[in-house]
Amino acid sequence: MQRSRIARLRYSFDNFMSKGGMAVFLALLTMFALSFVVLSGLRILFGLLMPDESASHVFSQMWRVFLQILDGGAIAEDTDANWLSRVSGIITVFVGLILFSSLVAFITSQFEAKLAELRKGRSAVLEQNHAVILGFEDRVLDILDELIIANESEPYAAVAILAEKDKEEMDDFLNDRLTERKSTRVVTRSGSTSSIGSLRKMGIEHCNSVLILNDAGSADSPADRDDADARVLKSIIAVIAATDKKSHPPIVAEIHSQRLRQVAANLSEGSIIAVDREALLARMLVQTSRVPGLFSVYSAMVGFDGQEIYFYRPDSGWQNESFADILFRFSGSGVMGFRHEDGEILLNPPADFRPAANDQAIILAEDDSTIEYLSEKLDRPPVEELPDFQVEQKSESYLIIGWNQKGPVILREYADYIPAGSRMSIVTRPEEGQRDTIAEAIESIRSNSPQLHMDWQETDWSEPDALLRLAPESYGNVILLARDGTNPEAVDAASIAGLLQVRQHLKTMERKLGHPPATRVISEIMDSENVDLVLETGVKDFLISNQFISRILAQVAMEPDVHYVYDDLFSPDGSEIYLKPISAYFRDPLKPHSFGECVSAALARNEVCIGIRIARFEGDPERNHGVLLIPEMHEVFEFGGKDNLIVLAEDDG
Repeated sequence: MQRSRIARLRYSFDNFMSKGGMAVFLALLTMFALSFVVLSGLRILFGLLMPDESASHVFSQMWRVFLQILDGGAIAEDTDANWLSRVSGIITVFVGLILFSSLVAFITSQFEAKLAELRKGRSAVLEQNHAVILGFEDRVLDILDELIIANESEPYAAVAILAEKDKEEMDDFLNDRLTERKSTRVVTRSGSTSSIGSLRKMGIEHCNSVLILNDAGSADSPADRDDADARVLKSIIAVIAATDKKSHPPIVAEIHSQRLRQVAANLSEGSIIAVDREALLARMLVQTSRVPGLFSVYSAMVGFDGQEIYFYRPDSGWQNESFADILFRFSGSGVMGFRHEDGEILLNPPADFRPAANDQAIILAEDDSTIEYLSEKLDRPPVEELPDFQVEQKSESYLIIGWNQKGPVILREYADYIPAGSRMSIVTRPEEGQRDTIAEAIESIRSNSPQLHMDWQETDWSEPDALLRLAPESYGNVILLARDGTNPEAVDAASIAGLLQVRQHLKTMERKLGHPPATRVISEIMDSENVDLVLETGVKDFLISNQFISRILAQVAMEPDVHYVYDDLFSPDGSEIYLKPISAYFRDPLKPHSFGECVSAALARNEVCIGIRIARFEGDPERNHGVLLIPEMHEVFEFGGKDNLIVLAEDDG
């Protein structure tokens, strides 16, 4: 029975101590109190057996015990005491040392435990109107760069990142690569992106947007991409649940599967934007390969470091003015179209279109603070008789070297854009191992677009003889697709090596022909840090995949409906961005013209002018390769014969 009681006491003590730091602290206080009572009683007993003249009073003896427990040096007060009191003092000092050491050890352990907890990233985020990113992929740096620029005008902006990674690892990664954060705080936390508790700790109910990154890339198998899509979908549901199914913040998520994108969009009545990054990049690559200089235009538009897309409606409404009149109510920012109250996007409306009272203008501007609706409309310059400008529809030719997950989308987009009689040749290495996918994509295009000529061959195009047989100089465009891979450095290294080989071949043909071949080389790279290396190869048009999609995601996170504008721009239906020669708008193009005259001339052609491109600055990255978007209406330019207007139009004619 006695052993059983001891076991029960030990069991109770273990349970009490397992409750954590407060239980340990209370145990230490209890030990201190018991030690003080026992040692005080011992001191008083010794005083009765052998009176101590230096501390004859009971309270004096208790005070001396208290001091000796707290400070071992207090034993010096027993120097003149009798030997029994000295023994009592020695015992008290030793007990005090044990208690004090235990307290120091407790404080140290609690401090280390708190640091460990902070390193784990489990504490709550107490922010308001912040952006939340779920996931931690390589492109998070480009996303953060864009959000930092977007928040420059905000004094206390914050971005909170939740990922199933170690907090220290994330912090070290960001500290090494993201040194300039301006007014934006970047907070990282470790936890499940689909845990309601973790999301509430991120202040999900008080944030202004949620961006969910997909951890599967183009190099992953279809099964892995499906699993990653399912995890993203689970995170979306968790965000909705964490806000108690109230009006949740706008959610922007990367999802590969079209079926799951539709499921995500219908999960709630709130704003959920499901982005297909591979399709966006494929459409972008096709458009930039067909229109020289277009990538520089998109580089200036996509993201916050340049001109961005905003939605705007003046307080006084549109006053029943036509689109032509509204264009001249702005200077330094330009109207591209309108968003109707039901969310429908209308780009490049007719000149006589009159927006409804609640319609919002789609504005291209450097910042929302620079948008000004002029109280007095600017004078619209008169339009002289337009030149007789027509573009002859010529067949086009494309040599597509390499293959990746975007390949089928790229072929479909080309089939929608290029005229009848055009030619597309696909070249892949024999070991690329996607024969069935390539054959299926080509067969689908052939059956749906019989007017196009398509061929496919497998060869090691890196061999000089093979490249000679391919004759890339006989094509109008050569597109080098980045191979699928998870390491951007390795992927870009292979792309740059391919660019050098193609460039060397074209240089050889230039010497043989006596003039440079009229072949444009377009490449896809993953990492923006490799841009300078690509420029060294002589390639002027290239798509920076990770940076471009990161800019899109950041912009859509700040304003979800921007996604529908990009969808419209990248679609073959409706209006797209073209660079048209200045001679299509003025009979005397070499005469100085104001930007207002350019806008008026484009309007007469049922187009919207959003900028200009000066050919002589094509090789100057400091001037964005000659691209200038939305200058002031009164600004005058001296154009050359090779300069262009950047316009929204239904076709390139």
